[in-house]
Amino acid sequence: MRIFCLLGLILALAVSAAAHNLSDENQTADLQAKIEAYGRMKSLPIELTPEEMSRLDEIGIGHRSTAPPVGPPRNPAEWEPMTGAIIRWPLGIPVSLIAEMSEDLEVYTIVANSSQQASATSTYSSGGVNMANAFFIIAPTNTIWTRDYGPWFIFDGAGSYGIVDHVYNRPRPDDDVIPGVIGNEWGVPVYGMALEHTGGNHMSDGLGMSMSTRLVYDENPGMAPRDVDAMMKDYVGNDYTVLEYIESGGIHHIDCWAKFLDPTTILIKDVSPGHPSYDLLNARADFLATKTSAWGRPYTIVRVYCPYGTAYTNSIILNDKVFVPIFSSSWDDSALQVYEQAMPGYEVLGFYGSWYDNDAIHCRVMGVTDRYMLFVDHVPLFDSEVYDHDYLVSVEIEDHSNTGLIPESLLVYYSIDSSPFDTAHLQATSKSDSFYAYIPAQPPGTEIAYYVKAADSSGRVVTHPFIGAPGAHLFHITGENVPPQIVSPDSFVCATYETLNYYPEIYDPDDTVHQITYLNVPSWCSVQDDTLFGEVPDSALIEGFTVIVEDPFHADTQSVVLCTYLCGDANRDEVINVGDVVYLVNYLYKNGTEPLPTESGDCNRDENVDVGDIVYLVNYLYKGGSPPCGL
Repeated sequence: MRIFCLLGLILALAVSAAAHNLSDENQTADLQAKIEAYGRMKSLPIELTPEEMSRLDEIGIGHRSTAPPVGPPRNPAEWEPMTGAIIRWPLGIPVSLIAEMSEDLEVYTIVANSSQQASATSTYSSGGVNMANAFFIIAPTNTIWTRDYGPWFIFDGAGSYGIVDHVYNRPRPDDDVIPGVIGNEWGVPVYGMALEHTGGNHMSDGLGMSMSTRLVYDENPGMAPRDVDAMMKDYVGNDYTVLEYIESGGIHHIDCWAKFLDPTTILIKDVSPGHPSYDLLNARADFLATKTSAWGRPYTIVRVYCPYGTAYTNSIILNDKVFVPIFSSSWDDSALQVYEQAMPGYEVLGFYGSWYDNDAIHCRVMGVTDRYMLFVDHVPLFDSEVYDHDYLVSVEIEDHSNTGLIPESLLVYYSIDSSPFDTAHLQATSKSDSFYAYIPAQPPGTEIAYYVKAADSSGRVVTHPFIGAPGAHLFHITGENVPPQIVSPDSFVCATYETLNYYPEIYDPDDTVHQITYLNVPSWCSVQDDTLFGEVPDSALIEGFTVIVEDPFHADTQSVVLCTYLCGDANRDEVINVGDVVYLVNYLYKNGTEPLPTESGDCNRDENVDVGDIVYLVNYLYKGGSPPCGL
C-alpha cells in the first residue's frame, strides 16, 4: 500500500510540475525533497517522540561495553582523509548528493533487506550514482540519523584502526547496534563506551580536543562531569570542552549552531537581534574566541547568518568538498560565500533537501575515516622576531598503510611575499615518525606562506593544511618581540571546600605558545598540562608559589600568595565555635580586627560580613542550622 502511495505521490508531483512549467532544476529539487520527506515520515523524528519519552529506561538496553582502546587514542577530525560515507535507506538526503559523494567516496547505504537494496540500487542507477562506489550494509534501523548513532572512528595508541560505540541517546535498539554491525562486517574492533551520547553533539579537532553541549552531562546523571570527561579521554583521546545550551528547547546538539572548519577555526550560527538565542550566540562566539586551540593560538570565529529554518552550520566536510544545506532562501548564496572565504581551496556545494532548523546534511551522513591514512601532524609557525636564523619546521608523519614513506616526497613548500613556492626537504630525526626542515631566514616585514606535503607507497599523498597551497600557513617576521606579561592576580583566597585551578593570564600580543614553569608548589597541589590544581586542605594556611612564563625570547616571573580559610572560622583558630561569634561581634560593633581573610566571616555567602552572618553562625552552632557556606 505504501509503495502505491509513493508512486502516486511521485506521479502527482511530476504532472503538477509539468502543468506549472517549472524549470528542470526546481522541478527536480522539489520532487527530491518531497520524496525524502515521504521517506522521513516512515522514520522516527530526530527528537524523542512522546511514546519514546515513556521508554527512556530502554536506552542502551542492548549496548555492549568494553575496555577502552590502547591509549592514547586519536579521534580524527571531519576534514581528515575519508574513504566513505554512511547513510540509510529510505533516504533522508537527495540522490543528487549521493551521486556527488560517489564521485570520490564509497557510499555505504544501510538497508533492512535485499528488497530495499534492490530499490536503492534502481534509484541510484537512474540518479547518476557511481555504482562502482555504492555498497550496502544489510541491517534493520529505526531512523536516518546515521551521524547520531553511527560509529566514531579512532586510531589507538599503537596506530590501529577502531570504532568507538557510545550508547545512543534514544530508545531505538536497531540504530544503537549499528556501530557493532559495521565493525563486525568490516573486521574493525569496536570499543563500547558506557556513555549516553549522540554524534551530532560531538565535534573533534583530531588533535586531542573536542566540544559538546551540556546535553552529555544531563543525559548521564549517574556520572560526575569529571567522570564523563575522563571517559572521553580514555575512549577517544580528547580533552573535553562542554558548553552551556544555546536554546531553551530542542535537541541541543552542537552541530545545530557550531562547526570546526579546521583546528583553529570555528563556524558559529548568527541570528537577527530579535531571536531568542541572539545574545547567547554572541556570548558563546566571544567566549570561544578567547580559548586556545590545539595549534596554540586563539580560535578564529566565523559567523554565518541563519534566519529561522536554515541550518547552514549543519554541513559536512568530505575531503576537498564541503556539502552545505540550502533552502531556497535569499541567504543561501551568502552562506556559501562564508564557507568559500573561510575554506579557500575547497569545493563548496549547496544541496536542497528536506532540511530543518536543527537537522540537515551533517545529521544524516557519517564520514568514514581512511583506515590507512597518511597523517601529518604539525603546529604552524608563529610570527617571529628572528631575521638572522632559519625557521625550524617540525613535523610528525604516521603511515597507517605501513607501506613506507617516499623520502623524496617529504617536502615543505614555502613562498616569500607571494612569490612562487620553493621547497625544503624534510629530514628524519632520531625519533620515529619525526622530521624537520628549515625555511631560510628572512628580513623584518616578510610574510612567509608554507605547507607540508608527503606521500607513501600506497599512493596516498597528503598536505598540511589538508587543502595545501590555497590554505597555506602564514607567519610574519616582525623584527621585534614583546615580552610576555603575567596579568592575573598575585594572590588568591581559597575556601576549604573549593578546588584550586590556576593558569596564569598572559598578555603577549605576538606569541600564544608559552612555556609555563611552577616553583615551590604547595604539597596539596599538582601540575597537569601547565595548570596548577588541587583540593584546598581543611586548614587555614598562607602559602605561595612562583610561576614563570616564557616565550622563545623573554620571560616573566610572578610570586603568588594563596590564603586558605575555613568558612565561619573568623578568628582563624581552625575551629568553628562561639569564639568566632564573639570575634564577629567585636569586629562589627567594637572596632575589632577584620577576619583574615574577610571571606571567612561571610557565613551565609551573601558577599557581605554583617549581622546576618552572626545569626547564621548562632543558628548553626545552637539551633541545628546549615553549616557555614554549606560545608
